[in-house]
Amino acid sequence: MKTIAKLFPAAAIAVAVVSCASSEATRISGIAPEGIDSVYVTVPQMDVDTLVPMTRGKFNLALPVDETVAGVVEAGNYKVRFIPDGSKITVTLSDEKCTAKSRGNGAQAALDGFIAFEEELSGRLSQEINGIRQDTTLTETEASTRLDGIYDEIIGEFVGKGLETIASNPDNFVAVYAFSEISSSLEDEQIDSVLNTLGPKISDNPQIVRVKKELQSKKTTAEGCMFTDFIIPDSDGKSVSFSEYIGKGKYVLVDFWASWCGPCKREIPNIRDVYKKYKGAKFDVLSIAVWDKPEDTKKAAAEHGVIWNQIINAQTIPTEIYGIQGIPQIMLFGPDGTILKRDLRGEGIEAAVKEALGK
Repeated sequence: MKTIAKLFPAAAIAVAVVSCASSEATRISGIAPEGIDSVYVTVPQMDVDTLVPMTRGKFNLALPVDETVAGVVEAGNYKVRFIPDGSKITVTLSDEKCTAKSRGNGAQAALDGFIAFEEELSGRLSQEINGIRQDTTLTETEASTRLDGIYDEIIGEFVGKGLETIASNPDNFVAVYAFSEISSSLEDEQIDSVLNTLGPKISDNPQIVRVKKELQSKKTTAEGCMFTDFIIPDSDGKSVSFSEYIGKGKYVLVDFWASWCGPCKREIPNIRDVYKKYKGAKFDVLSIAVWDKPEDTKKAAAEHGVIWNQIINAQTIPTEIYGIQGIPQIMLFGPDGTILKRDLRGEGIEAAVKEALGK
């Protein structure tokens, strides 16, 4: 159980939360499995951080109304999110499923509906996948083609529902939740368009602010832009700058990676082949370890044959500058430091290098 921010008796804290509520309040009641004597309720943006006791197998509390934020009810391994939208919300913590259901038609009900749609879609996808895999009349190629088709169809439905949900809830937390669920399937232009439809309070949500910052970083480090320098304390205690390797008259393939990242390690043989084939006066390779422990990076680099230049222990510094949300992120920089290519993978790595050197 987390530490309570304010050290008062649990009952007193619960009363304090109720007394904060205006004439309009979000009333939350719920049940939890036998043996749980209290639940922990947090709403960070409302400074709510309290332990609520169970009384005769139930808990009750009232919170101020703010449909632009989300809170959490948890106990042990049980956890569920809710929106204090002014409705009556019933929370159920159980081994089967944790839910927060509203009796109203506000933000919480919209969140319930979107989550239910997600679950239905996930179940349908699993059923379709199992059916294809069990169909012995299909060749491997036919099965793969059908799986791709089903996946594209489901993702299309999911994104469509997400965009519809955001459009219907631009001023409450449902938009934040739906956006976070579908954003990885959107192009940058779509993300920019969606963000421009959100209300002022939702636009200030930390998750949305982070995405806006990432999007802006990607715009300023897009293909055709000049590289942005950064300096970090390397794992050996020395300061190292990106500009020591970039803009020095060579084409440089840069691989942002981490030791725990499977796709990153699968790209290393492709990078190694390119390095051995093209290294010289016009071309070099640089690996930059992000979001990783230096000792793990060094071990993985040795095991997988990273024999070119490395910057270790970069953590979030370059990923924030270059708007990198996932790795591997493999980029090609020109001799003057211009970003020529982003998002290189597989055979595309050598193709980009070969084309650049040919010019």
